[in-house]
Amino acid sequence: MKKLLVTIAVVLLVTTIAAGPRLVGEGKELGDEAANSNLPRATALLPTRDGALRQLSRLQSDNPIEHVVFIVKENRSYDHYFGRYPRGDGATSGEISTGRTIPLVRAPDFQRPDLGHTFGAGVVAVNGGAMNGFDLIRNGETLEGYSSFTRDGIPNYWAYADNFVLGDRTFASMYGPTFPEHLYMVGAQSGGAASNKFGPDGTILDAATNNPGGYCDDPAEFVRAFRNLDAEDRATIMRAEENANESVIKSFWKLVRACFDFKVLPDSLNEAGVSWRYYDKNGSWFNALLAIKHIRYSKYWGPNVVPPERFLTDVQQGRLPAVSWVMPGTNKNEHPAVSSVCAGENWTVRHINALMRSEYWESTAIVITWDDFGGFFDHVPPPHYDYMGLGPRVPLLVISPWARRGYIDHTTYEFSSVLKFIETLHDLPPLTARDRRADDMFGAFDFTHRPDFDARKLILKQRDCSKA
Repeated sequence: MKKLLVTIAVVLLVTTIAAGPRLVGEGKELGDEAANSNLPRATALLPTRDGALRQLSRLQSDNPIEHVVFIVKENRSYDHYFGRYPRGDGATSGEISTGRTIPLVRAPDFQRPDLGHTFGAGVVAVNGGAMNGFDLIRNGETLEGYSSFTRDGIPNYWAYADNFVLGDRTFASMYGPTFPEHLYMVGAQSGGAASNKFGPDGTILDAATNNPGGYCDDPAEFVRAFRNLDAEDRATIMRAEENANESVIKSFWKLVRACFDFKVLPDSLNEAGVSWRYYDKNGSWFNALLAIKHIRYSKYWGPNVVPPERFLTDVQQGRLPAVSWVMPGTNKNEHPAVSSVCAGENWTVRHINALMRSEYWESTAIVITWDDFGGFFDHVPPPHYDYMGLGPRVPLLVISPWARRGYIDHTTYEFSSVLKFIETLHDLPPLTARDRRADDMFGAFDFTHRPDFDARKLILKQRDCSKA
């Protein structure tokens, strides 16, 4: 396959997966190249309706994508943001643990309190595919997780959906939470990590008491991770997940240093001579590369891992790399109890407007997703790929002059799908079993006709958040 230059702008919204029964299978160690024994059940869930069109697109045209921008936001489910969107698989009501169905109420611009979104919370919320445990997670008894936005609450995100691609089958790579999900976004695995950070005594560390976070730089930072597992262990964990049995799952965890050394996509890009940059501040809780030892202490750290403010400068000065991961600052990432949705949406609009006005617009694909469900209700059962997940649905937007217009993409995606897209563009090998099996996202694009690039620009106005 011809080597393709691509710059990917991705806003992490979450992996897409086709609705259907939750299937149980025996998982394998993540990253194991032979980890396929549990996956036949997932094969049946992978839509094939666009397969012929994807092949036709590749045959008829050289791929024009030279830049991929991957934007990752925080903690929102699909139904929470797009459940009321008139097209797509959304819900306006949800079942709670008592069996009662309640309406999804109007979501506030600033959500307080923060809802549970740990690995265990995701397992409890999904409840073996019943999707009725969202009131049982931390702060879930308030039922504030049973809420959703309308167009006036997130008008610009809905405008992007109207004009580009909205994925309604994108799922988080695992049940949660933030840190291991971000590892999936660079490595198609979490190294077994299943939590955010803890102290060496098991005390939970949070942004208030542990900011900035050091990961590999701080020997006192740990995460809970699955210990080495055999086939029987993996099968036991998956059965426990189907039964929402947190205690059994946690019995397979141990504390490990919050520092890993598995291969990540930046390694593959370096080997292929493809430019990349990871835009996030040093010390950020969301900076996954701080936890990848051979990246953190390499020659690539200074030039390639830079503050998020640098992104707009690079766009304006003609220095945008082929692949970009972009993490907004804490008060712009839409994380409940920290960021208002309006402020986060304005940040997104500002960055997408800059790309649309730049020399890069004609050759760029922007992917926006959210890193986990944030404790918010979603009605679609995630496929049970392995003992890590998948987790509940998250929103996904694909924005590009080459993206299909007003298209609802029902293809099953997860965060590894974004990596697969980049790998396909650049003829790179997969990192793990996850990105090997992931859909490459080409169905979100139409490369058979040259678009009117100016007409595809959608320059939006930022909102007055005092009125949100």
